[in-house]
Amino acid sequence: MKVSVIVPSKGCKYLGYLVRGLGDQSIKPSELILIIKNCDRNYVEKLCSDLSLSCSIIEQEEGYVTHAMNIGKKEASGDILIFTDDDAIPPSGWIKRYIKLHLSYPNIAGICSRDIYLDLKNFKLLPTSDDKIKVKLYRWFVRPFSKRPLPLLKKYETGIYLTKDLEIAYGPYIPNRTSYSLLFGGVNMSFKTSYVQDFWFPEHPMLKRYIGFEQHFALQLFLEGLDSIYVPNNPVLHIARNDSLSRIRNTEELLRELDVMRLLYKELLEKHGVKITRTIKSYSSYYSGGK
Repeated sequence: MKVSVIVPSKGCKYLGYLVRGLGDQSIKPSELILIIKNCDRNYVEKLCSDLSLSCSIIEQEEGYVTHAMNIGKKEASGDILIFTDDDAIPPSGWIKRYIKLHLSYPNIAGICSRDIYLDLKNFKLLPTSDDKIKVKLYRWFVRPFSKRPLPLLKKYETGIYLTKDLEIAYGPYIPNRTSYSLLFGGVNMSFKTSYVQDFWFPEHPMLKRYIGFEQHFALQLFLEGLDSIYVPNNPVLHIARNDSLSRIRNTEELLRELDVMRLLYKELLEKHGVKITRTIKSYSSYYSGGK
């Protein structure tokens, strides 16, 4: 079974860690597709050559992350597509486990797993927000009542789902149990190529960051009768960075991007005949006092 690993990279600062991790896999990828921006191509080519990886290196000239992922998806030829970030480090059995998972779940289009933060200074693992006790308790005892899923996504309510207000919510099975779920994140997700050939990640001039496009892609699959699941047992290590998205969570630009994604969810749902009757209040209006 051929596996294509697709990675967008801007700057390529941490790319060496990822590529070495792929070179150490018990089953190496059939092809590694790197969509690079503002990178030294010679450096990237040498990385691939030193580790005997079959690499397709594409220089991205326009667009943002979802455009890069669509470029990679179009280029890929594997039976399984795996997407990850350029600052992730996959354990040696990562690709092998995805192959086994896709064979075990033949009717599932998308399978995703989690990330675990890694401090490069001392190579210590760090807890993510998903691992905090108060977060887990909230997901078990508060969220099921305060953040109800869209009725059509009730099947996904223990995993990641959209609420009636088109917000992304995490159910009680995240991060420790297998569940039907929208996709966890671009850092660790995979698909059977035969199921997703006609689906694409959303592109919009205001979308620059990783904020909800994974769930949009999974929603496309769901609306066409295809499911995705979350599994906890195939994580990647994710290099902890000072410029991570979590550190700029309430900036005005980010809130606008969240609003754009919610509009894209709404358009997609209504295109498939799902009526959204609630008034969707924007994040930016909420945080600016309703102005």
